Amino acid sequence: MSRFERTDIPIAVLTQILALAVIGRWLFVAIPNVQPSTALLILTALYFGFTSAAMLALFVPILSGLLLGLGPFVLFQFLGWLLVVLVVILLKPLLRHSRWLLAFVGLGAGFLFGWTANLSFAEVIGADFIKLLVLSLPFDVAHGIGNAVFLILLHDLFVRIFVREDG
Repeated sequence: MSRFERTDIPIAVLTQILALAVIGRWLFVAIPNVQPSTALLILTALYFGFTSAAMLALFVPILSGLLLGLGPFVLFQFLGWLLVVLVVILLKPLLRHSRWLLAFVGLGAGFLFGWTANLSFAEVIGADFIKLLVLSLPFDVAHGIGNAVFLILLHDLFVRIFVREDG
């Protein structure tokens, strides 16, 4: 018999965040690597925990891939976002108290996600991973800065709309 972590998060909340992440990815497609999806996953991990954020980390690349294209990189996008979620979970007590640290983790998440996604290109096209890291640097910087900006802009709105305070 399997046991799954129970959550008090209504499925409607998670599907709304999922929709925002997928639509946000599509709306910002003209600006390479700048999109609110990573910030939304970070906020989901911070306020709703690992299971909720991991589900989003799985479904965001699959559903946005239906709009933007599917390929082997989707698995690596999931793994990259899952690593970001794990970092947020590990730093959760600190991140809840410091917006600047949260923004800094968002910056780092751009690199962590990008490096993980680069593994798919190294695997599929046989490119040298170190060369990919160098070539992707501007895109990883853009992703990281975009994450930091989205976290600063979306944090209070996310909490006000999605986070129910008990007591």
